[in-house]
Amino acid sequence: MDQAERLRSLMSLQEGRARVIAVTSGKGGVGKTNIAVNLAIAMSKLGKKVVLIDVDIGLSNADVFLDVKPRYHLGHILSGEIPPLDALVPTRSGVYLLPGSSGGVTFSDLTQNERNFLIECFKKFEQYADFIIIDTGAGITSNVVQFASSADEVLVVTTPEPTSMSDAYAMVKTVSRQKGCGPIRIVVNMAADRTEAGKVAERVRLVSQRFLGLEVENLGHVLADDRVKIAVRRRRPFLLESPKGPASLGIRQIADRLLGDSRPKLESGFFKRFAEVLGEKGAKG
Repeated sequence: MDQAERLRSLMSLQEGRARVIAVTSGKGGVGKTNIAVNLAIAMSKLGKKVVLIDVDIGLSNADVFLDVKPRYHLGHILSGEIPPLDALVPTRSGVYLLPGSSGGVTFSDLTQNERNFLIECFKKFEQYADFIIIDTGAGITSNVVQFASSADEVLVVTTPEPTSMSDAYAMVKTVSRQKGCGPIRIVVNMAADRTEAGKVAERVRLVSQRFLGLEVENLGHVLADDRVKIAVRRRRPFLLESPKGPASLGIRQIADRLLGDSRPKLESGFFKRFAEVLGEKGAKG
C-alpha cells in the first residue's frame, strides 16, 4: 500500500466538501503561520479532519512548526512529479500537511493548462477533509489575494502594532474587493490582554465599516505568551507544548467559534473559485 492509499484509508471520503479557511496577514512577523498551524491542531483535537496547505512559496515554514521533514512539497506537485495525496504528510498532531516549496516557481509563472491541472489535483483534498486551512504568504501580493478571496472565509492576523493594523486594513480592503469573496474576520495576535485585543479589532472593524461599508468580525485573540517562543525554539506547536497557557486558550476559543459557526459555505468549491480567479486574471493579461 503506497502513501496515497494509506491516506485514503485513514481519511476516508467526507459527505459534501471541506470548508476552506485562508489565514493571511498584511505583513510578515505577526505570527500568521503559528496561528494557522495551531488552529489546525485545535480543530483536529475537536474531531475534525484537517488539511493544512502551506502556500507561502519561498518562505514556507509550517513543517518547521510541526517538526516534520517532508520528502515532498508543493513544488513537486507544481512540477507534476507526484500527485497531491502523495505529498500530504501525516503529523503527530493529527493534521495532514501539504508543505510549501522553498523558492522557485510561483503560481504566476504557470501556464493556464498547468494551473488547471493543479486545481483539478487539489480538488481531491475537498473530498477527504472537513476543513482545509490555507496558510498564505504575508503581504498583499496577487498569489495571496487569489487564495484568500477564493476561500469560504478569510482570517486576517494582526498585532497591536500600528503598522500591523494599517496593513491588516489594507489586506481587508484588497480582498473584499475581489468578486465572490467570503466573510473576513480579524484575529489579534500577541495582545497584552483581552482589552487591548478588543480595541485593536474594533479599530479595524470601524475603519472597514466607515470606508468600505464592510462588517469585519472579531473572531478572537491570542495573548502574548513567552511559552510560544519556547515552543518555536523546540519546534513544537505551542498548543501541544503548553496546552494550558494563555495562547493555547485563545487558539482553542477561536477553533470553538469556527466550529460553532453555522454559516453556509460558499456555493462553489474553493478550487473552482480559485480557477475562476486565475482565469479572469489570465483573460485580463
